[in-house]
Amino acid sequence: MSQAIDTTHRIEVNVATGATRTEILLGRGLLSNAAAYLGSYKSGRLMLVSDEHVAPLYGAPLREALRGAGFRAELLIIPAGEESKTLETLEGLYGDLLAGEVDRGDVIVAVGGGTVGDVAGMLAGTYMRGLEFIQVPTSLVAIITASVGGKAGVNFMGHKNLLGCFKQPALVLADTDTLVSLSREEFSSGLGELLTVGVLGAPRIFTALEARGAHELEPLMAEAIRCKAAIVEADPFDRLGIRAKLNLGHTFGHALETLSGFTLPHGLAVAVGLHIAASLASGLRLCPPELPERIRRVL
Repeated sequence: MSQAIDTTHRIEVNVATGATRTEILLGRGLLSNAAAYLGSYKSGRLMLVSDEHVAPLYGAPLREALRGAGFRAELLIIPAGEESKTLETLEGLYGDLLAGEVDRGDVIVAVGGGTVGDVAGMLAGTYMRGLEFIQVPTSLVAIITASVGGKAGVNFMGHKNLLGCFKQPALVLADTDTLVSLSREEFSSGLGELLTVGVLGAPRIFTALEARGAHELEPLMAEAIRCKAAIVEADPFDRLGIRAKLNLGHTFGHALETLSGFTLPHGLAVAVGLHIAASLASGLRLCPPELPERIRRVL
């Protein structure tokens, strides 16, 4: 990188998945120094993909900051919400890339929550058989889970994520300052995902949330990222059964999302799904009988 970077409040997690290595940076104020972190990508154009809610807050300011630093940066905006995860949205983005003469030396940058990451990831994974991909997650759900797993996709004929691909980002810039712009519902949605990671493989997260609630989150977020990164690295393409544990709460959660017409936020659906799964497991004597009630109290 071309200049020294202040590493205060920065946590690095490397996710090696075959030929791809992802560097994940978590901390406050990362976007204010984004040009330095993205210095190695200056030779190509940075095609930022954001949604209509996040673009004014972070997408457009990031584009202008990058341009001011000598980057070639463009901003593509999609509708906000789960309903934008469609082939029609992708078709529009493919057209934008084609019209802009985007080639394999250019980079797709997702700036937003999980939906933006899903759509932009599939765009990066399929346009011209694959472009470099960077994640700039701006929601709690996206920071701790969606930006780490390398799964991208869209919904099709009422089925969630039926069409998709694996596209691990080369870099994740997770600026925790973006969390201040989340609604209470969006923030709670992220806490639901955080609790799920705590139950499936990071007990310190569970006990911390149980004891203190949503306080001192950054270390818990880092713990969640490390937990998921280790699972993804062991089974990057979901073929060995190891990644199946990441589905905890999601099977019931996806059913609830579908029944709600995708109006129920993903993290909240997963949180309810986690409690349902624990109740089922308790009934089958597959977990301690007190676990469902402990999860309910935290929720």
